[in-house]
Amino acid sequence: MKPAVIGIIACALLALAIAAFAPASLLDRRIAAASGGKVRLVDATGTVWNGRGALANETGTWRSPIAWTVAWTALAKGALAVALEPVAGTTTPRGTLDATTTGFSLHDVTIELPARALADALPGRVPVVLGGTVTLAAGEFAWDGQRGRGAFDVRWRDARLVAAGTIASLGSVDAAFVPQDGSLLARVTNSGGDVRIDGTVTLAAAGGSADLTVVAQPGAPDAIARALTGLGTPDGSGAVRIAWRSDAR
Repeated sequence: MKPAVIGIIACALLALAIAAFAPASLLDRRIAAASGGKVRLVDATGTVWNGRGALANETGTWRSPIAWTVAWTALAKGALAVALEPVAGTTTPRGTLDATTTGFSLHDVTIELPARALADALPGRVPVVLGGTVTLAAGEFAWDGQRGRGAFDVRWRDARLVAAGTIASLGSVDAAFVPQDGSLLARVTNSGGDVRIDGTVTLAAAGGSADLTVVAQPGAPDAIARALTGLGTPDGSGAVRIAWRSDAR
């Protein structure tokens, strides 16, 4: 075998060896860049192919343990297949995420995050504190940026909102997202709590929007109704409409 060929093979094997043992901590920079610095991977151990750590925000006010395994066989086909696994003492995340250059799909995925993580996803500085746990569940869902199939559910359990010193219980908030006209649309409702919520949330490549109506439930503390007036102008029934728009660019 010619020396040049041997050299090429040796370099290729060295590159594969380096990639195979690349530390999981390298993923922190990718996650930070993708989230605009709002989400980080901390306490990472293992490799980028088989590792564990915790997702957290920059200030450390929330964190969610995670473990993962990347399938080499999918990489050979130009795809990425990541199996999410719970860390000892937890039950989530679990399921499989498949991604290609044209889109992604979820298979039997369940992910739980502290509700505080929602505030980090909103633009700017949101003057509220969120409590409870948010769970995303998808049996089969696929999306290519314009079209999709299947659906996924988001449930906010023990939902609480603290603003201007007032604590409002929202009970359980539910949203079921389905593909529609190039975007993901969800009807949002809740059960229990001090406030009734009804409306829609839309997610698209260009950004997101929400159109919600909130009203204090009968018997709710007076402070709740007063706090709602800070979100908008109540109508004759006391309901307040909240309209939010966000540009992804």
